[in-house]
Amino acid sequence: MKGVSMEIDVFFDYYLKSLRFYFGDRCKDIGFIKFFKDENNSFITIEDYVLEALVILSNILSKERIVFSCGFIHSKGVVTGVEVCMNVLELEKLNNLYKI
Repeated sequence: MKGVSMEIDVFFDYYLKSLRFYFGDRCKDIGFIKFFKDENNSFITIEDYVLEALVILSNILSKERIVFSCGFIHSKGVVTGVEVCMNVLELEKLNNLYKI
């Protein structure tokens, strides 16, 4: 995937805090979540705790009526991750909603 690494947007920070709250002591490092965006889209790649992290993300996005798509990452016939894509305009909407 081509994209540029980006500074943490307000929404992504909120998402990471939500994951830390959910996982508690079970997961000290949230390094399995990667964020990228290009001029049109933003991407969230989840490479561990895929089901839990995707459910938390999709609940947040659905609550805010954000349109997103998911692509599964496969290795030797096994799902090893998921990539969520949304338009950068949707990300800007989320950033405005989650400003402190």
